[in-house]
Amino acid sequence: MEQTIREIAHRINEIDSKRKVLASSLGACSDSGIVNLKEKIKEIKLDSNLVVVGVDGGFLKKEYHGAGLILRRAVAVAFKFSKELKLLETNYFPNRRPLPEPVVTGPELSEQEFNLLAGLKREECELQTALAAIEKFSPDVLVRDGSIILYPGNAVGTESKVYGEYQKVIGLFQQLYKTCKEKNILLVGAVEDSRGKRYCGILKKEVLPEIAGYENISKDIKTKIENAKDVLDITTDTLFLYYLLGVGERTAALDYSTTSDLPIITDLADFRKNIYVSYIKAAEFDRPLRLDFFAEPERLQETADKIVSVIFALSNQNRLYSYPSVLIEADARAKLSEDEIDYFKAAISEKLGRNPALFELRRELRPF
Repeated sequence: MEQTIREIAHRINEIDSKRKVLASSLGACSDSGIVNLKEKIKEIKLDSNLVVVGVDGGFLKKEYHGAGLILRRAVAVAFKFSKELKLLETNYFPNRRPLPEPVVTGPELSEQEFNLLAGLKREECELQTALAAIEKFSPDVLVRDGSIILYPGNAVGTESKVYGEYQKVIGLFQQLYKTCKEKNILLVGAVEDSRGKRYCGILKKEVLPEIAGYENISKDIKTKIENAKDVLDITTDTLFLYYLLGVGERTAALDYSTTSDLPIITDLADFRKNIYVSYIKAAEFDRPLRLDFFAEPERLQETADKIVSVIFALSNQNRLYSYPSVLIEADARAKLSEDEIDYFKAAISEKLGRNPALFELRRELRPF
């Protein structure tokens, strides 16, 4: 066992060393102006008070023999800051601790479709709350927990029994984009634990060949890049960018529509051209944070600068953990405990008696 542990540790360290070498070499190329991989995050300059709204949801689901139970709620938290970025007041919608909303399904859905429906119902609740919070608080910035597009795992085909719900959620995303565009609200999603590889893929496919063509790059740098480039196939964006970015730096924005061919992107119609992603490093000992945001292509640089400046200011309070404080508060208000779904099930059972529809699945009752 001790030998196995040493071998595993050696392999992890070997891969990490390659990341460091490649990041250092590409960082040198970026610093010298050969490629544009990173830039300093600009300091926020405010002419008036700033209102930032964060939206997060709580969600639980459980299947029974003849029914499925979903509990959901979403909370919007509005932070109002002074021009000096001091927190002046905090408000909530619909309130500080709303009761969860139950959604009950029958036995007509397969396990897979029930899971898809549960994910879509969660998105629906959060998007509806975001739209209502815009009307109530008139924010300058709206921050979602997670992406501002639907996760690929929640996509469904036209033959699915939950396709109608999927269309409804896509419509809510489009309504959110349109509303933020019309009201000049910066829309951004902070992805807490991104495992995406899009950035590394672009580096390997586009950036490395471009660097290889430059004659004024030292042979030593080119050799290091050549020897370490294969690490991009086995790493995530945040693992690699941990070494490429310094605190207070961000990556250039990437266009979702040209870096992804997912059906969900296509279903967003013309809005797919307005979805971008950038990574920021807000804490010395934490991974970079992925930000998905909405921007007009002709104002991309200006919009990206504003968004990353605000999110950086909200996320750099701890050297070990970087996440927007407004979303930390929203999560604290929205999260649900397992006890709450048991309470709702017990309340329904009290009305129905011993109904087989609410029998636990056998795999949940195994005595061994």
